[in-house]
Amino acid sequence: MLIRPKSSRILFLLVVFALPAFAVIPQDNADAIAAERHYKRGQKLYRTGQTEQAIEELYTALSVREIYYEAQLLLGRSLIEAKRYREAAATLREIEPPERGAAEVHKLLGRAYYQMNRLREAARNLHYAIRSSKRPDYELHYLLGLVMLRQGDAEGAIVEATRAAALKPRFAPARKLLSDAYLMKKDYEPSEKALKHYLASVRDGTEAAEIKERIEAIRSLGRAKPEKSVQKPITLPQIYKIPHPGYTLEALRYNVEGSVRLEVLLGSDGAIKHALVVRGLGFGLDEEALKAARGIKFKPGEVDGQPVSMWMGVELGFMTIEIERKRGETPKIALSTAGLIHYKGK
Repeated sequence: MLIRPKSSRILFLLVVFALPAFAVIPQDNADAIAAERHYKRGQKLYRTGQTEQAIEELYTALSVREIYYEAQLLLGRSLIEAKRYREAAATLREIEPPERGAAEVHKLLGRAYYQMNRLREAARNLHYAIRSSKRPDYELHYLLGLVMLRQGDAEGAIVEATRAAALKPRFAPARKLLSDAYLMKKDYEPSEKALKHYLASVRDGTEAAEIKERIEAIRSLGRAKPEKSVQKPITLPQIYKIPHPGYTLEALRYNVEGSVRLEVLLGSDGAIKHALVVRGLGFGLDEEALKAARGIKFKPGEVDGQPVSMWMGVELGFMTIEIERKRGETPKIALSTAGLIHYKGK
């Protein structure tokens, strides 16, 4: 009779002492389970192209579990896809990645900074990612090549594009980058060759037509004769009107300023035959410069008194203050002092 009450008290004490421990664990588990559930949903939405919905789920996951490497990384990637680059950079900067994930974080940061025109930060992060990557990554070299091209480093862009193409020969954008870099360097034959390689991968009819026109223009530019080689009196074209290029909202958002350099073929009949961006700014400004270049009004150049087609370098300046100017005013423009004579079709 005395034994039963004693064992009952022991059992009661065990239950009392065990309760606090069981009360804490379920809450932690619930948070972890909820965060993982939102992460999995976000992952599925991202894979099916529903980026904005994926971002909402990933933000929810991180509101439940603040430090969650996989969710933070996918959120950064999703924000880049949604062109929300400032948010992406802020998210990625907060990540404390494991050693194995450092390269991926800095790769994404490089992409975000490039899209924000913060080229030094982009280059620094991409260089770090290349050094810390466990295996060669063709995308890292391609991205670094894009940054170098935007910075005006044609040689560096060629090196990185060549590395990207060597790591993945079927990666067509590397061929396009090579072509652009060789064009900036005024090395027209390899520029044309690389662009032909890129054309073979293009399936969109509109883009294919644009690339074919660009190939024809590069070929024409490569065959043109330098002014100094012509042993007859030369009169350069006289430009008397050029449309004012627009300044895009995207460029304004990231405070993009500078000049777009083009090569323009001024035809012997007074019409623009070709216009090529040799060094661009991105953010829609290259397209605006092309529109303006194609609207140039001019008097054709002459050789020995006869009209000829002539390639000339043109630079169009873009400054944020230019937004206040009226479109009818003359934009900032610089012409090269020497032309390239193009006798065909004169």
